[in-house]
Amino acid sequence: MSRSQSIALWCVIAAVLLAGPAYMSTHIMLLMALIATTSIITIGLSIVTGLAGQISLAQAAFCGLGAYGATLLSVHAGVPMWLTIPVTAVVVAIIGYGVGVMSLRVEGHYLALVTLAFGGIINLGLLHLTDLTGGAVGRPVQPLSIFGFTFGSPVSLYYLSIIVAGAVLFGVSNLLLSRWGRAFHGVRLSEIACKSLGMDVRRVKAIAFAMSAGLGALGGALQSLQTTYLDPAQFTVLGSVSYLSVLVIGGLRSQLGAVIGAVIFVMAPELLGGFKTYMGLMFAIVLLAIIRIAPSGLEFLLKSLRSPFGKKAVS
Repeated sequence: MSRSQSIALWCVIAAVLLAGPAYMSTHIMLLMALIATTSIITIGLSIVTGLAGQISLAQAAFCGLGAYGATLLSVHAGVPMWLTIPVTAVVVAIIGYGVGVMSLRVEGHYLALVTLAFGGIINLGLLHLTDLTGGAVGRPVQPLSIFGFTFGSPVSLYYLSIIVAGAVLFGVSNLLLSRWGRAFHGVRLSEIACKSLGMDVRRVKAIAFAMSAGLGALGGALQSLQTTYLDPAQFTVLGSVSYLSVLVIGGLRSQLGAVIGAVIFVMAPELLGGFKTYMGLMFAIVLLAIIRIAPSGLEFLLKSLRSPFGKKAVS
C-alpha cells in the first residue's frame, strides 16, 4: 500500500469514527470508548515490552495509580479533573522511570518478577489505604469538566476517548521513526552492540518504562471516567497479565496490533453472550492459537496475507 493510499485509508477511518454517534447505539459507543482507552494502555505496554524488549507485569498498577491519582487530586486538592489527568500521567511516568532504574540489574523472568512485585504492592496499597482509596469498597469518580462542559454523556466520552487514543497512536507511531524509537529497537536486538556504540542502555530502558507508565496512567484515568467508579479489583496483577495477553494477540511490537488486541479483548464478552463465564478459558484458547499460528500477532498475520503470493512480512 502506497503512502497516499495509507493516508486516504486513515482519513476514511477517522471520518467513520467521528461520525459514529450518528449511527451507533449508546452501548456501542461505550464499547468503542472502552476499546480506545484499552488501546492507550496496551500501546504504552508495547513501548517497554514490544519495542524495548523488557517484560513488564505492572501495567495495571500504573493504570490504578493514574485513575486513583487523578480522582484523589481532584477531591482532596480541589484541582480540576482536566488538569489532574495529565499531571498524574507525568507523575506516574516519573514513578515508572524509577521502577525502570531499580529493575536495571535484572532481566528476563527476573525483571517480570520485579514488576510483578511492584504491581502487587500497589494493589495492596489501594486495598488497605482506606482513608484515601476507600479500600475494597472503592470510591466514585467525578466527571471531567472543561470550561463548564461536562464529559458525562456517552457521546462526549466517546469523542474524548477516540481523539486521545488517535493522538497517542499517531505520536507513538512517529516515535518509532525518531532516535528514541531506534534506541528502543537497538536495545531489544542487542544491548552489547548498543553499549559498544556508546549508548546509555540503562537510560533507554528507564525511559521506555516511563513512557509505558505514563500512557498506562492516562488510559487508566480516562477509563475511570467511563466506569464512574474505582475498584481495586480492576488493577490487580491479573489485569497486567491480561494487558500483556492483549498485546501478544494483536502484535507485540505493533501499535496497530495493540488496537486490534483491544478490540478482541473488549468485544469478546459481547460476542460470547451467555457464555461470558467462560471468558477466561476462551481468551486462553485464542492466545494459544495465536502463539501457534501467528507468533508475531494478528497484525503481522494480516500483513502476511496482504503480501504478494502469501510471502511472510518482515517483522
